[in-house]
Amino acid sequence: MAVWEFNRGEWTEAYVFIKLLAEGRIYGADSNSNKNENLFLDIIRILRYESEGILEFNRQISTDTPQISASCNSTIFKVITAPELSQKASVLYSTIKKITDKRRKFSVEEVEIFLKSLKFSSPKAPIMPKEWQEKYGIKTDIILTTLSSIDRAEATEGFSIKSHLGSSPTLFNSAESSRFIYKVVGCTNEDMHRINALDSAKQMAQEIRDNERLKLEFVRTYGDICDCNFSLIDSQMTNIMQVALLLQIGYIGDCEKNDVPSIATALADINPLNVKHPEFFYPTKMKDFLFASFAGMTSSKRWDGRKRLTGGYIDVSPNGEILYYRAMSDDVFSSYLYKNTFFDRPDRGYLKDLACLKGRASLEGRTPTQEEIHNVEYKNGKKQPKKGNWGYVYENDGEYFFDLNFQIRFK
Repeated sequence: MAVWEFNRGEWTEAYVFIKLLAEGRIYGADSNSNKNENLFLDIIRILRYESEGILEFNRQISTDTPQISASCNSTIFKVITAPELSQKASVLYSTIKKITDKRRKFSVEEVEIFLKSLKFSSPKAPIMPKEWQEKYGIKTDIILTTLSSIDRAEATEGFSIKSHLGSSPTLFNSAESSRFIYKVVGCTNEDMHRINALDSAKQMAQEIRDNERLKLEFVRTYGDICDCNFSLIDSQMTNIMQVALLLQIGYIGDCEKNDVPSIATALADINPLNVKHPEFFYPTKMKDFLFASFAGMTSSKRWDGRKRLTGGYIDVSPNGEILYYRAMSDDVFSSYLYKNTFFDRPDRGYLKDLACLKGRASLEGRTPTQEEIHNVEYKNGKKQPKKGNWGYVYENDGEYFFDLNFQIRFK
């Protein structure tokens, strides 16, 4: 049987499951990520959808040592104690913290054996059926039945897990459909090679900016779905975002930071839509975009504007503490997203590397060798995926273009 190998973020989902069952309580946080001792949820059970059936893990506190009964399709198959779970959570956390390569996949044999005894197919939650996504939220990672400290009301809700134990978690994922296409007005073949030889996307954009013959003009997003989804947030959302990307890469303005508040402030200073009270308008639109992204909006799947979410968001801090945020369309949660996210430039792919190779070779008055091209296109004997495919100048029917892409990550 194959050994489980997953990255830190994927193992962290299992850590949250084990730790919540062990401790039986999760505390709330304010918009500044501070723990609120007076706001908490007591865990009654955790639900999980697996191919074998619906798993339920019920906490029972009839003795000094809480017990958890595990059932599949309502039939109990195992009983474990809170101390057992605490020990597994400690082992898993210690292992995750030792891994320095954020993308590296690794195994945790002791925890794997334990989770398999609970009928887990992986530490990461499987894709839920559509009816569960409709009920608990499309971005749900864990389903909790809890009692609220506010009114002791019982509720079963889905929560998304974001971990700071691995790579910065994403709120809005990049895709080919989230590419923004800009025309490089005035560009020649020689310009293209000179710009691409710089390698850095930011340097390329600034080279275009500093050349009085050249100018970037926004054309469209790569996919109609992206534009349609953005328009459900605001009819001008695509235009707002295309200017935000130009700010983020240094083509316009002097915004030195990539965090969302800094980009929103720079947008307000430029005021590309010429709106009244830009100091309120652009931060509000960014909050709307972030909330829609959390609630299920992506760039590659048709969105109907519905915000499919129930419970909220669980944050795992670097020290292993777990806090939650309610996913209500109020200022606390929206402000949290706004204050704690940033624009990130994703991987640009091997086609960018190929363009850079051709650019450098052109400046040297030659063409790339077949060996050089092969070394770019292949890695460990395998053809590289296109992945990303943005951030370089390319020619199409005699015109030149420069695509930008982005993702939104939590700090």
